[in-house]
Amino acid sequence: MDVPEDDRLSVDTQTKLISRMTSLWNFLIDEYPEYVTQNVFKKKSVTITSRKAKDKRESFTDEDIKTIFHHKNFLPAIFEAHDNQKIKYPYFFIPILALLMGARLEEICQMRVTDIKKVNGIWVYRIREEGEYGDEETRVKNPYSERDIPLHQELVHTLDFVRYVKHIKKLGYERVFWELPKRGNVYSKNVGKFFNQKYLVKLGLKKKGKSFHSFRHSVETHLSNSNVNGRYIDFLQGHSQKGIGGSVYMKGIKPEVLLKDCVDKLSWDVNWQKLKVKF
Repeated sequence: MDVPEDDRLSVDTQTKLISRMTSLWNFLIDEYPEYVTQNVFKKKSVTITSRKAKDKRESFTDEDIKTIFHHKNFLPAIFEAHDNQKIKYPYFFIPILALLMGARLEEICQMRVTDIKKVNGIWVYRIREEGEYGDEETRVKNPYSERDIPLHQELVHTLDFVRYVKHIKKLGYERVFWELPKRGNVYSKNVGKFFNQKYLVKLGLKKKGKSFHSFRHSVETHLSNSNVNGRYIDFLQGHSQKGIGGSVYMKGIKPEVLLKDCVDKLSWDVNWQKLKVKF
């Protein structure tokens, strides 16, 4: 199928899914030999594409970040270009949230007003999978993706994101970015298309491997270079915990600790004050 590379499953994901199906078919052969006689997934190979796994994806450089969020680039591209359109504030806040918390695009797009709350005096974005099976209101990629992400001080104090969430709640909406339609099983299609196919192209940054997802790699690289504990970085981004007992060790991490020793280390060369908007 002629599927664009950006929309393809990664090699790692393909391999993982085939492995799971192989295990399932082995079980079926053992338990129901009258119905299943061979493992149709056994020894299936995965073709390595030119866009290999995530190691082929690039981080944004510090100069890229400065260009993306320069107020003379960012604000006109959103508020002037979409003057007569409903979707504006999602295009504004979602890239900023990605840069200041390292979350996945869909994790941010599905945010509900009830997910922004105070825990131990710290404003956090609480990511949980909720809803009936197959019809979940919010979904996570894996068990480690359920976490509380402390909101960066620039979000709270400079950009008034918490106040924006309260404003949306007062308007009666359940989802923070209510303007985004659900396409298939995701809310992120519009944002991804705008950012990757329009904004990055306009800035001349749409090089191979650079996309919205590059924010996650940028956050990881920035925090690693700031000597932040690797387990804190994994927890922040919802990665599976590395090492023996990682998930147990990190399960009870307090928001104030993650804020002070991890999130607050995300210091970018961006004039956030000039990005403050009225809503």
